[in-house]
Amino acid sequence: MKYIYNLAKLIPGDIILVRYPNDELSQKIREATHSEYSHAILYVGRSSYIEAYTRVGARNLSRLLFDDTTDTCVLRIKEDYLSPITINAAIYYARFVVGNPYALADVVRMEHGITDRYTENAQLCTRLVAKAYAFSGLKIVDNVEMCTPQQLMESEYVTVHRDFCREAKDFDLNFAATYNVIDDMIKATETLFDSLKSFNGGRIRNMNDLSEYVLRNPQDDEKIVELVKQSGYLDVLNIEEEKNRYNYDVEEFFSLYGEYAYDMAISSLEDNIEGKQMYEREYCELVKRFFSRRCRSHYLIMMISLYRQIIEQHERRIGICRAVMEDPRS
Repeated sequence: MKYIYNLAKLIPGDIILVRYPNDELSQKIREATHSEYSHAILYVGRSSYIEAYTRVGARNLSRLLFDDTTDTCVLRIKEDYLSPITINAAIYYARFVVGNPYALADVVRMEHGITDRYTENAQLCTRLVAKAYAFSGLKIVDNVEMCTPQQLMESEYVTVHRDFCREAKDFDLNFAATYNVIDDMIKATETLFDSLKSFNGGRIRNMNDLSEYVLRNPQDDEKIVELVKQSGYLDVLNIEEEKNRYNYDVEEFFSLYGEYAYDMAISSLEDNIEGKQMYEREYCELVKRFFSRRCRSHYLIMMISLYRQIIEQHERRIGICRAVMEDPRS
């Protein structure tokens, strides 16, 4: 028996704590921090969450399965402190630092009880959550930089919920077993930023930093373009389309989800509409940047093309969802 989060019970801004009983690192973190759980993530809605793990990145909660419901819980900001502005600001911060590196040295510090020193411009899972809310104006723990999962759990600003999971159905297990594009994107991002360590004193930490660096240093434009290509960063979308045919083919969609195809089409439709709108905003910003520059940036041209591809893929997924919903089998 596997368990999965019931997304209907979650709201954006929920903090999810997790432990992995059979994982040695998880056990060490729990022991060193005197915590019931070892990992913290921020739920941002539409089955998406953001976490600091190797790098800060977004993942799909529908792929997170548990052997026991006690291996996870939800921390929800109390109603007295909860507002759309607070939640939106916290989520904005988390999205802004996507791509930032993981502060592995700080994990070692915490294991030795050192909480007064930390790595600048890097993230821990708990730091990401605490700083996101601190950015919104709500300081949920005293030591934002070096807090533990247990300190988050014992915060006076949250309530603990342990009943938000449900039994995983066959289609949940089938989806969790499909190709996870995020894993390859993270690997490509790691490769890219490893190759960028010789630029700007190693201070390029995320894609925003990279864009700013290229615009300020046009002499490195072609070098950066080549490194992005070599990393595989541009290839991930094509791989996803090849391996996850259910996103682009009605029959494959029905084959994966069966009797739940209609419900999943509705959910996927909402996700893809929101995703398309988000990337359209990013695309417009890139275009504005391109035309505001006096020099011709091949890096910006490359990224504009990438975002255009992402938008087109969302458009095609939206079409598949609508076709499934209109299909007599639904």
